[in-house]
Amino acid sequence: MEREITYNGSGVKDFTAAKAIQKADVQPMEVNRLIEIIKNIVDLAGYEVEGRIALKNKRTRKVYR
Repeated sequence: MEREITYNGSGVKDFTAAKAIQKADVQPMEVNRLIEIIKNIVDLAGYEVEGRIALKNKRTRKVYR
């Protein structure tokens, strides 16, 4: 996938855009940690997560799925 975003629509390498896309596309570590905590709590209760967990940051309004 990295190779796909390295080239722009004209087929020219655009490393600046590729770096910006990669940086914007990464979930914060706190979101990954929170999802793991939720999964552990659900497991301790004797259940399992069946679908995606979506989280929305109250301050930034950004949704992580």
